[in-house]
Amino acid sequence: MRLLLSTLIAIAALALSRQAIAQSKPPVVVWPTLTPAGDGLTAAPLHRPEPVADKDVFERAQELDATLRDAVQDLGFTLYVADPGPSAGHTRDEDLLARAARSAVGDQDVGTWVISPRIEAAAGDSYLVRIVVALPDGRELRVRVETAPAESVGVRGLVMLRDLLSPSAAAQAATERDRERAEAGESRAGPAPPRSAGRAVLAVNAALFGGFTSFSLQQSSGSTDPRVLYPLLALGAGIGVGSALLVADEWNITTGDAWYLSAGAWWGAGAGFLIAAGRHVQPLDDRYTVGIAGGLLGASLATATLALTRQSMDDGDAILAHSGAAYGLLMGGAAELLYRGQSTMQVTPYTGSGYGTAIGLLGAGALATRIKISPSRLLLIDLGVGGGALVGAAIASPLIFQNATPTNTRGWLTATMVGSVAGGVATWWLTRDATPSRASSFLPPGSPTAGAIGETPTVRGSIPVYGVGWAGQM
Repeated sequence: MRLLLSTLIAIAALALSRQAIAQSKPPVVVWPTLTPAGDGLTAAPLHRPEPVADKDVFERAQELDATLRDAVQDLGFTLYVADPGPSAGHTRDEDLLARAARSAVGDQDVGTWVISPRIEAAAGDSYLVRIVVALPDGRELRVRVETAPAESVGVRGLVMLRDLLSPSAAAQAATERDRERAEAGESRAGPAPPRSAGRAVLAVNAALFGGFTSFSLQQSSGSTDPRVLYPLLALGAGIGVGSALLVADEWNITTGDAWYLSAGAWWGAGAGFLIAAGRHVQPLDDRYTVGIAGGLLGASLATATLALTRQSMDDGDAILAHSGAAYGLLMGGAAELLYRGQSTMQVTPYTGSGYGTAIGLLGAGALATRIKISPSRLLLIDLGVGGGALVGAAIASPLIFQNATPTNTRGWLTATMVGSVAGGVATWWLTRDATPSRASSFLPPGSPTAGAIGETPTVRGSIPVYGVGWAGQM
């Protein structure tokens, strides 16, 4: 009786295992990388790279083999390691299809995925990578061809293999990538950014704004109990993070979009608070409520702008929105002081700063939908605005140091404002895309640059060096 029961259990287990094997994914065979890539560039037959004759190609081929074998298992497939690869003269398409028709799982007729990578040296320090995939027990070949730098052969091979093993996801990603590049005016070269790359930026700003909203509500209620404040802060931050993640999952939020939305929220809140302070809204805690209303209005306008224009903002557009609001803050405050004939040591220009922030935010936000400007050029223009303001203030400083009358104060403020405008216009003109015939003869060829201008090697790696420079060719 026990022997019969054991036999029945063994038969049932064998049947279940065979059923599980039949329902599982077919295994994957990765043939060794061959050269040349077979893209019509050479007439040489396909063969495995030699360590001496094909030294550079051999090293890249070894890297590609290891990357693809690891990638197959990471993608959830079973790697069949017992296949040594094709013999010489058996690397044609018919050989791939014939191997794909044979199963590597016992006697189950499920076929086999066959991956045949090829590599060939291209112009410069780059390589032509071709990956051919034969479907299990089918008559179809999938092919991807790309040119990649030497240091990116493994990475590009991984991306190509992922796309080949999931064609629907590859088609959707290619469509989305082409749309984003067409909107940004970029070339088709280089990898596409991931979907919703601004998720983290949006979540952080939403959490901070949610906490600020909770704090403002607690201040408006007149409560000072920390047992109420801290739970409200946690609740507001949680709601902000949750909302940001939902938005990032529903729409493709770039980093530029996230910073553009944050400009509307934070500068809108600042404008509302400053206007409330300038108009002496009482009690003082109600100014937080006005600030929150301004922030929500600014974020709503930024969201409506993205929805109506149906375009993604880049980093330059986001910096333009922030810079416009900051410039409006300073110019609005200076305009109020100019009207009063007083300096900041006598009065704080809340009202002018608030209205200036709002006007600058609206103007720069609208302008960002019409023009494209690089972040480095915009930062240089901001630097020119600040430097021009300092020069104008320094030139007119004797007016307020000797006798600070209302007239002299207005003269000093006017010189500062004119200097900032002149500095911004001059920097914009110097950084424009001029043809050689229109370029100034007294300036060297090129244009100003800002950001990482070099790197310093250390024992822990290279450290970027930031600064301002002039780049061009003689």
